[in-house]
Amino acid sequence: MQKPQRRCEPAQWIQANEHAKQAKSHLLALTAYSDRRLRSDWLKEDGDMLTYEVDVADGTFPSLTPSLPEVSWDEREIHDLFGYIPQGHPDMRPLIRTPRWPRKFFPMIMEAPQFVPGDECDVGNPPRVVDGDGVTIMTVGPTHAGIIESGHFVFSIMGENVLHLDLHLFQNHRGVESWLQGLPVTSVAAVVSRICGADTVSHQVNWTMAVEHLAGQEPRPEVVQQRLLLLESERVLNHLNDLAQIPAGVGFAVANQRAMAMKEMWQRAMHQLTGHRLLFDTVSPHRTVRIEPSLLLTLIAEMRQVWAPWRKWVEGHHGFQDRMAGTGVVTQEEAWRLGAQGVVARASGLGFDARLLTPGYGDLDWIPACESRGDVAARFRVRLHEVEESWRILEQVARNLIGAPDPESSGVGVILPDLSGDITTYTESPHGLNAHVISLDHGRVRRYHVRSGTFRNWPLMVKAVSGGAVGDFPLINKSFELCYSCTDR
Repeated sequence: MQKPQRRCEPAQWIQANEHAKQAKSHLLALTAYSDRRLRSDWLKEDGDMLTYEVDVADGTFPSLTPSLPEVSWDEREIHDLFGYIPQGHPDMRPLIRTPRWPRKFFPMIMEAPQFVPGDECDVGNPPRVVDGDGVTIMTVGPTHAGIIESGHFVFSIMGENVLHLDLHLFQNHRGVESWLQGLPVTSVAAVVSRICGADTVSHQVNWTMAVEHLAGQEPRPEVVQQRLLLLESERVLNHLNDLAQIPAGVGFAVANQRAMAMKEMWQRAMHQLTGHRLLFDTVSPHRTVRIEPSLLLTLIAEMRQVWAPWRKWVEGHHGFQDRMAGTGVVTQEEAWRLGAQGVVARASGLGFDARLLTPGYGDLDWIPACESRGDVAARFRVRLHEVEESWRILEQVARNLIGAPDPESSGVGVILPDLSGDITTYTESPHGLNAHVISLDHGRVRRYHVRSGTFRNWPLMVKAVSGGAVGDFPLINKSFELCYSCTDR
């Protein structure tokens, strides 16, 4: 999982990371540490990792953003949380900081100060807008009509045309990484499980793999297979929800409601099979919840009976298909340049799927989805394909597990109280490549950094919306269906 780190002088930092990108590696994370250093982790196409480190001795470091724009938000986040300055960054507006934060407060390297009204605070995040005659500024959020988290969108429009969209997320920063810092390893799983409700199994598996690797213990094959059941069940749950939301974006209410009924059918079954509708607390270093294989096979058969006519109906609805075609395009070049992940990447012709490098998947018969047009229709089709491929994976694994030992009490057992080491783990979450960079020191967390796939995809959503019509925004937004929670941890 981890290769030796290569120390870079500041002058070599940019060149080393550019070389990794040029070699078609995928950026897992850019991580800052309180001892004034940065680390980048790259995943090579063969599954090996490249790791580079650079010192931030004077509180500054060379910005990678001018040549690797996918790290723009990472570097802004590092500045907000650590105070380190990326020299040469083209947009140093606050990303997370709000006017409620004292100006010199950096939460990852200091204790929260006693706030007194009237103390000098940071300015807000001024929106970038287009100036000129006929330009209207339209804001959406941060409070929305739906049951979603807070996100503020600032549109520069002329008539119905969107000239520019400026994102202002990070409205509910919880300080999860700061919270994890210093925790004993026995207390980590419950926090990691609740980073977000969409990709919770992916986060849980990342933490569990880290502990197992550092402890030098391999899970039994049936345990790995049970985790695949949970990972793919989570993927189906997310994709059914997203496939329901896309027709909602154009007012196709019947398609939305029928898909939401399928999603609810799957979610209720998850509660029955695992004990939780959102699959919280199903994977940990000493426990993997067992899904009864025969019940899962019955569920999939029942789902297919309602799925097949719904899919045939929406694919044959010309009005709906025409509305999606050519809308919200993300080109392959933009997707690669900005580090697109998951469905967004695969709908734009980038065929990478981290499951190809994940233990357990290589022995199964399945085909990664890939489309090339990069529009809403392509993202819709990728999800259709992935639901059916996930069911194929689930069926194969479930049949293999019939009669296998119960993994309830399997794993590493009691976590070693003095566990130490550095590790980077990854999984293919429903939203894309999900990486955890973890440092443990004698049984406590020294640093825990999470970089979710959805974090990378938000800037791509801006690209997809800009140049289109205002009325396309709900459709495009729902075709991305990105998570606020694991973006703003």
